[in-house]
Amino acid sequence: MDNMPLLKVDSVSAGYGDSEILHGVSMEVREGEIVSIIGPNGAGKSTLMKTIFGLLHPRQGTIHLRDKDISHHSPYQIVGLGMCYVPQVANVFTELTVEENLEMGAFLLKNANMDERKERVYELFPRLKERRRQRAGKMSGGERQMVAMGSALMLDPTLVLMDEPSAGLSPKMVELIFERIEHINKSGGPAILIVEQNAQLSLQMAHRGYVLAAGENRFEGTGQDLLNDPEVGRLYLGG
Repeated sequence: MDNMPLLKVDSVSAGYGDSEILHGVSMEVREGEIVSIIGPNGAGKSTLMKTIFGLLHPRQGTIHLRDKDISHHSPYQIVGLGMCYVPQVANVFTELTVEENLEMGAFLLKNANMDERKERVYELFPRLKERRRQRAGKMSGGERQMVAMGSALMLDPTLVLMDEPSAGLSPKMVELIFERIEHINKSGGPAILIVEQNAQLSLQMAHRGYVLAAGENRFEGTGQDLLNDPEVGRLYLGG
């Protein structure tokens, strides 16, 4: 890892209309890391992800992807720079097949080896290859999550944002999704910034983590340090 963070969020404030949700939030992600953001409902976790990805723009502060200021870029521009976003809801094209969803994930690429990219996704999620002709809207929540993650990976991004990937899934599917996220990272895939209500699992997997509360930084540290912090445990981990 070099000295420059892949992603640097510096003193960012953002919100909706007259409501400010984030108040001077700072964080960073480095090459090859899994970074987890945890915190109670209403802490501003999803708002932070949307602001990083250009769906909202900071009222104050800056966001850099490597050395480029992306604070006021559009999502389309940000995707072109190597960042992808897997939202919690509406993350697949329900009327398209699995294969068509994956091809849509690579829409920015010209003359790409589409078959080779799809095969890499199918190796990661064999179930998707079995069901590649099935419409995504007919699949289970966990399978749709696989489609959404696979679509993001089609662009070979350097950073993937994942917002609540385990939301609404069965315990068995949650375990599978987290195992796949860890595999993506360990096999030389993109850095991953993950917002997750399952704080225990998320921190166990993460290299580093941040705790947000009321739109502000509350704690930060390695995943293990946050898991072992008695105050973090008492306030946010049910300990």
